Amino acid sequence: MVPEELLLSIPVTGGELNAVRGADLCERPEPTTGPVVLFLHGASFNANTWVETGTHQLLCEAGTPSISIDLPGFGESPRFDHDRKTLLDEVVTYIAADVILVSPSMSGGYALPWLMTNPVAAAGYVPVAPVGISGWATPDGFAVPTLGLWGSEDSIVPVQEGQSLIGQIPEARLIVIEGGGHAVYRTN
Repeated sequence: MVPEELLLSIPVTGGELNAVRGADLCERPEPTTGPVVLFLHGASFNANTWVETGTHQLLCEAGTPSISIDLPGFGESPRFDHDRKTLLDEVVTYIAADVILVSPSMSGGYALPWLMTNPVAAAGYVPVAPVGISGWATPDGFAVPTLGLWGSEDSIVPVQEGQSLIGQIPEARLIVIEGGGHAVYRTN
């Protein structure tokens, strides 16, 4: 369970999103600055996944602020009608800082269309076997540093799709985790 003081409610068109703020998970003598890592999640997970994996804790200790959100209908966020690109725009506006977007699996349906219409909106992008790659077309002027992560044994979004995505993005890198499955951030 996430401590109450780490929870946020982010207002967006049509409803509110539950979010977890990672900055208070450790003791730091000075406030953290710089880009905020914004964690989305896959269909089987939620914002708390990034607490359970210790990811928020590690970033806090490194001085990197982070937030994870429950997408509509997941975790503690109610289901409501929404436009995915608008929702992500509103979350980034709420954060009011540059974001490094981490989007595993299902959340690729949010991240990839958003990045296609906002080719310089993120400070970084970490796709973790996101869905929606077949609709990706790198927009002109795309300048988002990208690091793809895939499990070599991913049977849902195979490594070949990762190679296709990363191959279309200038100066992007792909790391394949040997033996890893689809939710490689949970298993490896």
